[in-house]
Amino acid sequence: MIVGHVGIAYGVRALDKREPGACVPLLWLLAAAVAPDLVDGVFALGKYCNPDGVLSHSLPAIAILAVLFGVGAFAHTRSATTAWIVAGMIVLHLPPDYVTGSKGLWPGGPVAGLYFYRLPWLDFLVEVPVIILGWRMLRRTQYKPRIMVSGLALAAMLSVQFVFDLHGQLRGPNTTKRTCTLTLIDIAPRA
Repeated sequence: MIVGHVGIAYGVRALDKREPGACVPLLWLLAAAVAPDLVDGVFALGKYCNPDGVLSHSLPAIAILAVLFGVGAFAHTRSATTAWIVAGMIVLHLPPDYVTGSKGLWPGGPVAGLYFYRLPWLDFLVEVPVIILGWRMLRRTQYKPRIMVSGLALAAMLSVQFVFDLHGQLRGPNTTKRTCTLTLIDIAPRA
């Protein structure tokens, strides 16, 4: 899932019914929603091998990110509830990715996922309702700033998703074999 993670973050923020000043900051939710993808992007930019996303999307990686983001949110807001919600947002990253992609469960372990990315039109049909539903949920809360729930924001999210899936459609399915393997020994610190 790509932009659908933003829709999920919007929905989670909309469900936080605490007083407006006590609600989870949307910025924390958005950062948590895409954190595994950002980690994946850092590995890609550094040209590091991250087969099947094990260093960013595996169960151990998600646990580490959830703790880091939960502690960060607590340090920022001094709210244990906010910290738990932000940590939960990290964990919520995985289930949609198992639908649209395929991810390694742990280094050297099995790969799970339906991999809808191979059919970009199907990925689009899965992600668009998630984006729209999250946007509508947050819009109904009278969230401020209104630009985050404006028609322009929705159009931007749908456009990014459309471009991503159009690129996938034009490129065709990724049939290249992964050229690296990773074991726990490879990621252990060296003396």
